[in-house]
Amino acid sequence: MGRKPLFANLGFLLQISGLFALVSVPVGLYFNETEASVSVLLASVSYLGCGFLLNALCERKELSFKSSCTFILLAFVLMPLVGSVPYVYSDPFRSSNLLDRFTNAYFESVSGFTTTGLSFIPDSEILPRTILLYRSLTELMGGISIVFLLLVFFHTEESMSNLNKTLGIEDIGGSLKKTYFSVFLIYGVYIVIFTVVFYILGIYDVVKAVSFAIDILTGGFQPSQAQWHQFQSISMRLSLIVLMFVGSVNFGFNYNLMTYRLKELVTKELKLYLVVLTTGTLLIATLSGINALDSLFHVVSMSSSTGFDYIGISTLNDTAKSIFILLMILGACSFSMAGGIKIYRIISFSESIKHNVEEILREEENPSMRPFKETAKDTEHFSAVISILLFVCTLVVFSIIFTTSGVSFTDALFEVGSALTTNGISMGATTASMPIFYKYLLMIAMIIGRIEIMTILIAIWKSDIKVPNLIKLSSSFYRFVRSAFSKESFSR
Repeated sequence: MGRKPLFANLGFLLQISGLFALVSVPVGLYFNETEASVSVLLASVSYLGCGFLLNALCERKELSFKSSCTFILLAFVLMPLVGSVPYVYSDPFRSSNLLDRFTNAYFESVSGFTTTGLSFIPDSEILPRTILLYRSLTELMGGISIVFLLLVFFHTEESMSNLNKTLGIEDIGGSLKKTYFSVFLIYGVYIVIFTVVFYILGIYDVVKAVSFAIDILTGGFQPSQAQWHQFQSISMRLSLIVLMFVGSVNFGFNYNLMTYRLKELVTKELKLYLVVLTTGTLLIATLSGINALDSLFHVVSMSSSTGFDYIGISTLNDTAKSIFILLMILGACSFSMAGGIKIYRIISFSESIKHNVEEILREEENPSMRPFKETAKDTEHFSAVISILLFVCTLVVFSIIFTTSGVSFTDALFEVGSALTTNGISMGATTASMPIFYKYLLMIAMIIGRIEIMTILIAIWKSDIKVPNLIKLSSSFYRFVRSAFSKESFSR
């Protein structure tokens, strides 16, 4: 397939991004924030102009599996690139030169679209409401993902289902279009409800309340330390915990909750996630000496990739830090706003180990049993193992590279892990003054964490990849692993 259909789809995506960005312009005009409104308007016009140009020159067609992965990769590179215009224009980072200004702006934009929340802006309170809302809208575009919505509009159910399985997205209600429209509707309802809640609890600026609700739901940018005094009441912290939780659980939970399918709420993944949160809360409370509510808040924050911190995680002992790093890496549920490995992959990995041990023991008891025959479940196990392995390798390699900036491996693991899991919390090493190389390293980690390494590998692979070929590869690798742990291999 040629590249024209790919560029045509990208063109339409940029047009949608331009319309999203345009939402914050009237807000700026209402509050007389002329300069900020102009900067966002420039971004919107850039989105729309590039989009119309690509659509005019290229014909939009359905993408292959490989092209869809390429589309997703390019989307999370190009959307932040155009989206960095307001930051370049206003330079809230106080950059020392033009290259540094562009890098800082691109970093901020990538952080927004990937819902990471790492920021070089010293105090978000200095931002005009226009930029504050625009920044939150980029999180909404990347979190709920207009990328996937676009794919649903212009792809068949069959082709989309293949991509969804790769990315851990569920088909709810038997229709992908219904699923994605439900995503927008339900998360929109959450934003409206909690905007009202935050307004009642003391955030009397509606624009800031909306931005704050989006930030928490998507796990994006966090308030400055000076703002945390607004959130110290028990009612506010409980509200934040609830919103972080609904953003971290599988969308199926929210869908079933909204449609009153209460019997389908509790799944194996949710049970394990609750065990992780409970265990983490008890361990952090015991090790750090903080109260149970603060412990629960920060455990949910780290697991949900929100990255909110008002106790100073960097000041805790190394054991507590290690637990938080582990919570970041594990992440939350599949098909949610959270990053990390995801709970369902942990379950699949555990089932794979159990399945292989049982197969080996059965073969020992009955050597004449029929040869192993791979199943769809085995392919799913293989995918989980490979995803976990690639994630861990990426984390370790990037952390080793980051240590060359002069930080310890533990701190490097925390900073890179925060970017790779789209968590957005920093121990203090990620600053606007850091060398440009490390900024781009973290940007790459954020993009990998948002779209996952397997998608990138498929996108940059030279030849076209079809799903049946992936299944065959999975089966071959699975047989190889099983033979390596067979009775004969141990006897040798």
